[in-house]
Amino acid sequence: MENRLKLLAILAFVFVGFTSKAQRQTPPVKIDSATEARIAARELKVARQTPGLSHLVIVGLTTFGFASNRTVTTDDAGNQSTSKSGGFGTADTYEFSPMFLWRQGNKVLLEFEPSFNNDGVGVNWAAISYNVAPNVILRGGYFVLPFGIYSKKLAAGWINKVATDPIGLPTAQDYGVGVSGGKQMGSMKWNYDLSITNGFVLQNDGQLQNTNLGTVGRGRTYTGRLGLLPLSDNSLELGVSGLTGDASNGNPQYQNARVDMYAFDLNYVKNISPWQINIKSQYNFVNVNHQDLKNPQDTTKTYSFTNSSSSGYQQLSLRPVNSGNSFLKNVELAFRYGYYNSPEKSLWGNKTTQTDYGINYWITWRTVLRMTYEILDTTTLTNPEIGVQGSHSKSYAFHMQFSIQL
Repeated sequence: MENRLKLLAILAFVFVGFTSKAQRQTPPVKIDSATEARIAARELKVARQTPGLSHLVIVGLTTFGFASNRTVTTDDAGNQSTSKSGGFGTADTYEFSPMFLWRQGNKVLLEFEPSFNNDGVGVNWAAISYNVAPNVILRGGYFVLPFGIYSKKLAAGWINKVATDPIGLPTAQDYGVGVSGGKQMGSMKWNYDLSITNGFVLQNDGQLQNTNLGTVGRGRTYTGRLGLLPLSDNSLELGVSGLTGDASNGNPQYQNARVDMYAFDLNYVKNISPWQINIKSQYNFVNVNHQDLKNPQDTTKTYSFTNSSSSGYQQLSLRPVNSGNSFLKNVELAFRYGYYNSPEKSLWGNKTTQTDYGINYWITWRTVLRMTYEILDTTTLTNPEIGVQGSHSKSYAFHMQFSIQL
């Protein structure tokens, strides 16, 4: 009996405790319509500021492979020598370039592409773009100059059809501002890409080099490319480019130095069953006005030459994309011929031809295994005035390369 009384007392104590706690709970707060409206407005404001329209995307490319090269050189006296080189991780066989894309709303895009290749880390692209209108994009930062079509649109390892770049191609990346866009013109389309960047620097041997960001007295370079797509299926694009600018960089020795370049390019991609035909070409012309340069044989004297050069390439690739064979439809045959004629009587004066034969296997639309056999035939021009001895060399190289766009 005593134990029952104790149990009843405990249960009564617990019941009273729960009851009193329930009575002490704060009643729900009533919110009027005005407060509800303010909360809804704040929630909407927060939602607009959250990353719903701010996105980070990481893309990029990587290339890895092997190269083997044998070069036979013959000097003016007829003496012949042979050298061999090759391995993994050369300038033509390895690159890792992630690209970070930040988008803020529908107007602002930040692009940053570092690159690890040739035993060093560099930057290919670091710019901010603002979409003013559907056919007007403003850009500022560090970017590839819009000269020709190859450097800006075709140089990526998974786009290029052979393992190496065309020889003698005028390429430049620099700091500046630009504007680009395009517009429909009846059944045709046209596009434009214009930029103002820092000037070039004329070296003592007559070659051009980009300036650095903090260089004092740098000039300006004006570059532009116009493209026309005359066919309604956009299979053909024709482009013309021009570049002009200061090349003195404040150096009193070359205070009136200027550079002028122009280029023509063609890009044609068409499916004619069962083949996909891909034709690309670009022709480049560079001229630096007359300058008296330091003679490397005697720095108290000067010498001069016509500082003009030309280069170009033509490329054809065929792929039976509509073949019924699942293996053959992924095989592509490629051929490229290029040339580079640098200024006669210069320290780097030569005439070079480049011939490439390639076979590619496309694992996916952005993943390719590539094999290229390349022949470089170079004749160095004799110039006793500056101590250059003529020679002839022929290089035979085999490249095996795997490339993927991330």
